[in-house]
Amino acid sequence: MHKLGQTLKCQQAILRLIAVVGPLCVFLSMSSVARSQSATKEYRGSIGDKHIEMKLSFDGGKAKGSYMYDQFRQELQLEGSFTPPTRLELVEGTGKKKTGKFVCQQHSKSYDVDLECEWSRIDGTGKAFVALREQFKAKSDKIKIVPKVITERKPRTSISLPQIESSSLTPGMTAFNLLVQSLVQEAKKEFFPDTPERGVYEMNYLVMWSSDDILSVELEEYSDSGGAHPNTQLRTVNYSLVANRQLTLDDVFRQGSNYESAVAAYVTKDINRRADQMDQEEAQRNNRPVEKREEPVMAEDGLPPISAFALRPDGIAVYFDFPHVMAVFDRTLIPYNAIHDFLKPDGVVAQLPKP
Repeated sequence: MHKLGQTLKCQQAILRLIAVVGPLCVFLSMSSVARSQSATKEYRGSIGDKHIEMKLSFDGGKAKGSYMYDQFRQELQLEGSFTPPTRLELVEGTGKKKTGKFVCQQHSKSYDVDLECEWSRIDGTGKAFVALREQFKAKSDKIKIVPKVITERKPRTSISLPQIESSSLTPGMTAFNLLVQSLVQEAKKEFFPDTPERGVYEMNYLVMWSSDDILSVELEEYSDSGGAHPNTQLRTVNYSLVANRQLTLDDVFRQGSNYESAVAAYVTKDINRRADQMDQEEAQRNNRPVEKREEPVMAEDGLPPISAFALRPDGIAVYFDFPHVMAVFDRTLIPYNAIHDFLKPDGVVAQLPKP
């Protein structure tokens, strides 16, 4: 872990490295910067079927913050330490009243999870898996994103959906809130008609980017009606609060730029890279050599159309409706510098902060 006095030199070196080596190093580089300086990060995830939001401040090897369950909205204090390269340990509670702990691994190479944790009571009992993903928000005195919780017993339902709170709601803010509520109701209707009483339906959200103007969120739906396979579906909402309208890919890419081919090339390469990585990890777990594939997992001409997108400061997330066996590849994050030539110069991406 670098000392705080070395932060500026470290950042400059990393920026030079990114420029030379390219987009595949962006996530590792950004992670290194975050660990080398004071930083505050926000995460969302769940413990069991209870959705949570966590805020942590990192200062050198120390971590401090809080988290709360959406359902209860009561802050639980956290304090702990980060041990390079990836281990994070947090104790829940204050003073002599310690109520639990998180033991986490930081994932800098995965878009699907940033912190993979195990929660337990302070004595180690009651263990539960926790996957957390980072949220990105600009400082704002105008808006606050809060969860609206919907719970039902039969079928067992646990929904957290994002809503804007403001001392002065604008037409765009009100429209965003109503749009999200409508999407969630439609998603429930698609699932509930054929759902037996033992069915399970969950939905959680992640703020990909929020500012006084642009709001981009991902909605992750999980449903199980007792069939062979549970179903996971990803939806997104991208909204301009000032213009009071949903954003489309035409707000991101230049017309006639053939961005589809550039996106397909990047996504195909990334899916095959991730598939190879999973093969290597599985072979390592089973103590056997890696079996070489005869053909790649994905070819460009086999990629379905983009089903949704979301915006982050560091890239655009694109989503695809793959069959169940390929669902792990449903989303890919493309760094903006990998598709820079296809972006609309005065488009929505130009309004996002540069990482």
